[in-house]
Amino acid sequence: MRLTSPAFEDGGRMPWSASAPNENRLPALEIRDVPEGARSLALILEDLDSPLGEVTHWLVWNLPSATERVDALSLPTEARVGMDSFGKVGYLGPVPPEGVHRYRFRLLALDAVLGLESGATRGQFEQAASGHVLDEVGLTGEIKRPSPGMED
Repeated sequence: MRLTSPAFEDGGRMPWSASAPNENRLPALEIRDVPEGARSLALILEDLDSPLGEVTHWLVWNLPSATERVDALSLPTEARVGMDSFGKVGYLGPVPPEGVHRYRFRLLALDAVLGLESGATRGQFEQAASGHVLDEVGLTGEIKRPSPGMED
């Protein structure tokens, strides 16, 4: 299974437009080679460098297994969106308080469609997905809060 983005390369710099202080716009994600037997997909965006520990910026599940692209303008109607670490439902782009932070999109192929409604927490999602993960891949990007006047 592969997860890529036309907006940045794995390990590269994510566009500042993806950040909450800017446009808070989900960068396009492209999905390939989903394993046979997958009935749904899930995506998680997490901050790998947060001093708070595990921080979830976005959580979505029940994407159809045939999904090839997810972006700010199109999320399949079957998809369910979970709560982030800040108590909001939806995409909350990276918010690096200072320096460079690494953010990872995790793509999970599941052998089930989860009976979990939108607004569920990451803990509830992980409990529902437990034992159903067929494959997992990641895509990591860095964001550094730019100096004033230097945004892209």
